[in-house]
Amino acid sequence: MFKKKFLLIFLTIFVANCNYSPVYLKNENFKYKLNITEIIGDNEINKYIVKDLNQQSKINSKNNFDIQINTIFTKKILAKNSKGTPTDFELKAKSVFVIRYNNNEKTLNIEEKLNYKKISNNYEQSNYEKTIKKNIASSIARKLVLRLAILND
Repeated sequence: MFKKKFLLIFLTIFVANCNYSPVYLKNENFKYKLNITEIIGDNEINKYIVKDLNQQSKINSKNNFDIQINTIFTKKILAKNSKGTPTDFELKAKSVFVIRYNNNEKTLNIEEKLNYKKISNNYEQSNYEKTIKKNIASSIARKLVLRLAILND
C-alpha cells in the first residue's frame, strides 16, 4: 500500500515538473512569409509542396524566408512474383531546401518514403500513387515549417 502511494506521488511530481509543451504549439504562433525563388525537380510533388506552404504563409509577416526547392522523386521495385511482375514498390521523395533569412543561408534535406503493394487495376494504381505523392508532399511541407520555426528562434 505504501509503495503504491509513494509511486503515485512520485509520478505526479515528476510529470508536473517535466516542462511538457505540445510540439505544434510553437508552430501555431509562428507567422511567416515564404518567397519561393526557384523550383527544380519533380513538378507534381513541388506543386503540392508550394500549395501547402502558400496556404500557411502570411503576407504581413516580419519573418521572411526566400526558398529554393529541389525535389527528386523515385519509384523503386522492391519485390517481384514468380513471373517477374513487380508486386511491391517504394515511392521516395527527397527535397533539398536552400533557405535565406536575415542574411543567413541554411540547407535542409527532408526525405519521405512509402512502401506499397501493387493494385491489379492500373487506373486505381495511378490514382493511389497520386494520393501518395500528395501525402508525401504534405508531410515534407509540415516538416519544413517546423524547421523554419526552429530556425526563427
